[in-house]
Amino acid sequence: MRGEPIVTIGGEKDEANFDTRDSYFAAALMALGIEPVEAEPVRVITREHLSGGQFQFFFKAVSDCGRYRTRDMLQAWREGEEWVAKNPDHPFAYAMAATWNYRDLLKFIKGRAPYAWIARGKSIAMLPLDASAELEEKILGRFGG
Repeated sequence: MRGEPIVTIGGEKDEANFDTRDSYFAAALMALGIEPVEAEPVRVITREHLSGGQFQFFFKAVSDCGRYRTRDMLQAWREGEEWVAKNPDHPFAYAMAATWNYRDLLKFIKGRAPYAWIARGKSIAMLPLDASAELEEKILGRFGG
């Protein structure tokens, strides 16, 4: 399992709205056609002891087409890869996989060293910000004067 979404249900009835602070789960719901509620689709929560904000998304209980219940999709999300393996052709399985791949892509990107774009005259170089002095000299040494 890839982590529990933080979700509350606005009541015990199937018609109740749902809310979550898991933006990946929110994106997967929207991909399935489960729309945010009109009155307050998202709330930004800030706390003094935390930097940045936290987003709370509010969703309808059923997709526009009426085929997908948010409650069922929450259960699928909680089951994670096991549910996807049992339901590989379900549209929500594709949405789940896409959000997981995007999360993994962001982790990969964050783990990479950024590059500096350096231009001198008509010459351009890209230098990793964590480059060794030797590599920096090698790259910048090729610049035309």
